[in-house]
Amino acid sequence: MSRQMNNERHSMGAPLRSPKRVPDKPAARRSRRCARIARAADPARNARALAAPPEDICFHIDRDGRQHFNFKQQIWLDPAVPMACTRVHSTALTTLAINLLTLVLRRRDYHAAIGTVSRRAVVLAREFSDDCLLRAPGQAWVMPRSAIRAWVDSRRRARAIGRAR
Repeated sequence: MSRQMNNERHSMGAPLRSPKRVPDKPAARRSRRCARIARAADPARNARALAAPPEDICFHIDRDGRQHFNFKQQIWLDPAVPMACTRVHSTALTTLAINLLTLVLRRRDYHAAIGTVSRRAVVLAREFSDDCLLRAPGQAWVMPRSAIRAWVDSRRRARAIGRAR
């Protein structure tokens, strides 16, 4: 932009801005990024990733305060409320608990606002939130899927013992 145009824009009330210079990315970083984009565009790889969620469930909060999970949300209790890790019981926390429990429970016999979930996951969600999610560290955590499965199995055994009495 010429100095004359810049001055004209400034005189019209628009703020002056210096043009930002974007530094060149090193070739190695650029090629890694290209490889990552190519892997993400591979439909076979994406199908495998969706078919088999990760063994370790990861959560972290980025610098901007946004929450990130390494699995895709499948169930919404309320279409306007995405899953989130909160410090108190909420619809977002219950949605997260149900999505985590859905990863280990096979049966799908209850229709949520969006998605079909196990009725057992809905029943166990509050207790799972109390035992696992509300006690988790605030900024980041990793939870093995086997730990979720073990937690569900322990509740199944506790229920069987309770019925036997």
